[in-house]
Amino acid sequence: MTSLRDRSVWTWRCVTRSLILAVAIVTVTAAEGFAQLNGQNIKGDAGLKSGSQAPPGTYVAVPLYFYTADQIKDRDGKQLRTGNLDASVFGIALNVVTTRKIAGGTYGFLVALPWANNRVQGVNDFDSNPGAGLTDMFLQPINLGWRRPRADFMVAYGLYLPTGRYEDGADNNTGLGMWAQEVLLGTTVFLNETRTLHAATTATFDFQSEKEGSSTKVGNILNLEGGVGADFLGGGLTAGLAYYGTYKLSDDRFDSRVEFAGRTTTEGAAWNLSFVFPLKPTQIP
Repeated sequence: MTSLRDRSVWTWRCVTRSLILAVAIVTVTAAEGFAQLNGQNIKGDAGLKSGSQAPPGTYVAVPLYFYTADQIKDRDGKQLRTGNLDASVFGIALNVVTTRKIAGGTYGFLVALPWANNRVQGVNDFDSNPGAGLTDMFLQPINLGWRRPRADFMVAYGLYLPTGRYEDGADNNTGLGMWAQEVLLGTTVFLNETRTLHAATTATFDFQSEKEGSSTKVGNILNLEGGVGADFLGGGLTAGLAYYGTYKLSDDRFDSRVEFAGRTTTEGAAWNLSFVFPLKPTQIP
């Protein structure tokens, strides 16, 4: 029998790996960037235990994500633009972790169908308010997890599908109008023998296609996400501090209508509070 503590919480892609039914709420602030195009990865969506895979089972998640910012700065801290950005992402996700082993790791897969009220493409969209709608779907056909007494490890491959509303130059887009591939490497280190104190980090590498209807192409991106936290109430509550960083590995490519060019550096912090609501005990082989 797997304890509730072992089913404690990850967020967004990570929450779907560990819960029978859960609601995760993340508030992220302190964003910083400059004149760049965003990739598909949602900043700060993976935090506590981001490098851990759930025990074998089938899980449904209903994640909630909130992001707010009021200014854009360049890499030197100079203010480029002010405004009011309030973005939220919500939806449903299905995560299946099997008992099958590949290279010693436990095989699983993930599908997430999200909605969003705002998917900011770049600095010119900072004050946009397109309204809620289906955004881009995430499919992870393979993730492998390894569990050790004091550390977990995970690798995965995923795809972002351009299912959200998108038209080049429109002001009501809820998607980013491009395909993307994602490679994930992650680990969670447990700081005590009972695995209730933990520190995690996950690196994802994103490679984008051209945007629909233009030659614009987002550069390759490295995302670093993780956090330090603790489990309480026998694993029913996980709380801690999370971080994220986004770094462009290659330049964006713009068509003639886009004003800015360069590379992005985005960093920030978040608080992370998650709850577990098990529907019934689950026997793990």
